[in-house]
Amino acid sequence: MVNGNLWHEIHSRFKLKETKKSIARSLGLDVRTVRRILRQRAPAPYHREGLEGGTLLTPYEEHIRQRLPAVGWCAQSIFEEIGPMGYTGGYATVRRFVQPLREEATREATVRFETPPGRQGQVDWGQCWSTIAGRSVRVHLFVMTLGYSRRLFARGTQDEKLPTFIGCHEEAFDHFGGMTHEYLYDNPKTVVLSRDFEGSRIQWNPVFWDFSSYRGFQPRVCRPYRAQTKGKVESGVKYVKRFLRGKAFDSLEQLNEALMSWIATVADERIHGTTHRKPSEMFLEEKDLLHDHRGRPPYVIQDRALRHVAKDCLVSFETNRYSVPFRFVGQPVEVQGEANRVLIYHDGKLIVTHPRCEGRHRCQTDRAHYTGIYHRERPDMTALRFPLPPVDTEVQVRDLAFYEGLVEGGAR
Repeated sequence: MVNGNLWHEIHSRFKLKETKKSIARSLGLDVRTVRRILRQRAPAPYHREGLEGGTLLTPYEEHIRQRLPAVGWCAQSIFEEIGPMGYTGGYATVRRFVQPLREEATREATVRFETPPGRQGQVDWGQCWSTIAGRSVRVHLFVMTLGYSRRLFARGTQDEKLPTFIGCHEEAFDHFGGMTHEYLYDNPKTVVLSRDFEGSRIQWNPVFWDFSSYRGFQPRVCRPYRAQTKGKVESGVKYVKRFLRGKAFDSLEQLNEALMSWIATVADERIHGTTHRKPSEMFLEEKDLLHDHRGRPPYVIQDRALRHVAKDCLVSFETNRYSVPFRFVGQPVEVQGEANRVLIYHDGKLIVTHPRCEGRHRCQTDRAHYTGIYHRERPDMTALRFPLPPVDTEVQVRDLAFYEGLVEGGAR
């Protein structure tokens, strides 16, 4: 098959006095093909012998158009279906025919959804790898974006657990000076335990629902597999990731300090690509419409776990181990986690306070907890109840005739 570009290439070279054999050799063609193309006044359309006015697929096109919705716009299913009907072509021909029909059918128009000032905020998590203290660490990014002004808040954390999730909300409320009427989420287990596809039956996480009731905002969730519903915060997560890319920090605290400085000086002062205004300027129109959250103390979740002290005087809590005084070995204790420390109680009394371990599978011990452990001394072998009989160290010397007598008939 010779396309139009090749036709023009051959004619251009021949006009420049290049021989037909040279053209054929350089283009990898037979010289008879070059002669035939030079006799043509215009590029000839491709025509397959034995077909008049179409391709091998032409007799089946109407059938394919009717069957495509039923088979989910799958070209492979169509190819397997029209084979027994007499189709002798290849799968690639079917795929090329189905592809534009699939794109046209699945193309979905959307309308940008804008909210009035103070109405909605959007929340999402993101993850990125960052260098902290010389090590590559996976950082979890909490991002909250105000739907109207596009002003955002971001915080790097070690996990996405419910206490961390709620704590980031509290910090975001303090940052904005209030909260919107509702917040839009994806469907994480920290918000929704289960739901149907349409969202008519939602089982909320009871702790998060209690938190939203305590603060007075309405949580809403997106339809599954429709992330564009919360596209404002999705864009915010990507924007934060671009800032952190390639940077190194001494600690997670330094990362968050740099992040907040960047938000105040760059993110809030940029000209937003959608609104074409600065988020800080648009925020002036909605800050007075936010709910004031400062009338009630922060919502606190305490991690608690009941443990029995092991023989090595250690208790396990969130993959890490902490020591307690040896006198509590085998007894039940209550381990309570806070932001920067771990408290251990016995019978309602605080017995140990440890700094909280950073990371996983660490051990935090206090040598004083092992002081006074009783070690038994070795027993005195001379004081055994059944002493060994005395050993006679003198050797009696006998004549050899004595032993000969024993052999012959025994001693007399």
